[in-house]
Amino acid sequence: MKRLLVYYFCLSVVLLGSSCSNSSKKTSEKNSAVTLKTLSLKYAKSFEIQNGDNFKILKIYGIGSDSTNFETFKLVPAEKTEEPQQGVIPVPCKRIICLSSTQLTYFFALDNIENIVATNSSRHLYHEGMNKRIDAGLVKRVGKEGHFNTELIASLNPDVIFVSPFKTGGYDALKSLGFNLVPMAAYEEETPLGRAEWIKMMAAFTNQEEKADSIFNEVANRYESLKARAAKVKKRPTIFSGKMRSGTWYVPGGDSFYAHYFKDAGAEYIFKDDKKAAYPLDFESVYATAAECDYWRILLPDPVGYNKESMVAEDPRYGDFRAFKNNRIFACNIREKPYYEQNAMKPDVILADYIYFLHPTLLPDYEPEFYELLK
Repeated sequence: MKRLLVYYFCLSVVLLGSSCSNSSKKTSEKNSAVTLKTLSLKYAKSFEIQNGDNFKILKIYGIGSDSTNFETFKLVPAEKTEEPQQGVIPVPCKRIICLSSTQLTYFFALDNIENIVATNSSRHLYHEGMNKRIDAGLVKRVGKEGHFNTELIASLNPDVIFVSPFKTGGYDALKSLGFNLVPMAAYEEETPLGRAEWIKMMAAFTNQEEKADSIFNEVANRYESLKARAAKVKKRPTIFSGKMRSGTWYVPGGDSFYAHYFKDAGAEYIFKDDKKAAYPLDFESVYATAAECDYWRILLPDPVGYNKESMVAEDPRYGDFRAFKNNRIFACNIREKPYYEQNAMKPDVILADYIYFLHPTLLPDYEPEFYELLK
C-alpha cells in the first residue's frame, strides 16, 4: 500500500513538473513574439517598412510583375551593432554611397548630404552643396556600372550602397566585399507620387522619418490639388511625347508613368494601350498616330540652345506635325535644368509645368521650372 502511495505521489510530481514546463514554454514563446507595425503607404507599391522595438524591417519588392520576390534588410541602431553583417544595416548611416544621381534627390529634399561619401559621377550635377563637397574631396567619384573603383569603395567602408536594380554591372564584386547593396526601385513605381513616397524609405536610413512624412504630405497635397483642378477642364487636348534617337522613337506606353502625368494634367495621351513601359516605333508609325496632336512634350539631352531649327535639321519630317506648326512643343533640356536630380521629389512642380502649357488659364501667374516652350 505504501509503495502504491509513493508511486502516485511521484507520478503527480512528474505531471505537475511537465505542466509547469509547458506553461513556462508557452509564456516564453508569447514573450518572445515580436510585434511589427507596418508603415502606412498611400502610393508606393515597391517597398514596405515594418517597425519593431529598436529595429526596422525593410522589404523591397521584385521588379515588374514579379512582386512576390523581395530583398529584406534589418535596420538597427548603430550602438547595438558590433560586427558588420550581410542584411543588417546600422542606422543612422554615416557613410552612404549613391550609385545613381537620381538617388541623391531624396537626400537633397531631406537636406542631408553630409553623410554621402561617394557617388557614381558628378556629370550634369547642379546641386551647389554637393558639388562643393565633391570639389573638396569629401565626396568621391567611384565610377559607373561595370567600371567601379572597388578599391576606393572598400576604403570608404560604407554602411550602405544604394544601387539601381535595372543595372547589374560590377555589383557582384561589391557584394562579395560584404557591403549591403540596397536596390533603389523607385523608378519602377507607376505614378509620380508613388515615386516621391520613396523618400520615406530613404529617411529610414537617416532616422528622418518625421521630416520625410512632412515633406511628402506637402508634395502630395499640392499634386492632388492641381490634379483636381485639371480634372474640371471641359476640353482635354491631345498630347504625345519624345523624338527619334538613333533611328528609333521610344513611345511611353498608354498606362506608363508619363501617361499618368498627362492624364493628371488634363490631357488625352494619344497612344492608347495598356503598356506600362516605353516601346520602340519607327517614325511612320508615330506620325500616323500623332500628326494632328495638339501638344508635343520632349525631354532633351541635347546641347544648350536646342530649338525648333535644331529639330528640323535633325529630321525635316518633324516640321509636318501639327504641334510643331502651331508652336506647341514644350521641352526640358537636361543640359540646362537639374531634372534628373530633382524630378522624383518634385512631381507637383512638373505637373504644374504641364498644366501651364496645356491649360494656360488655370495657372496664369505660374512660372514653369523645368519645361519651356521650344522656340
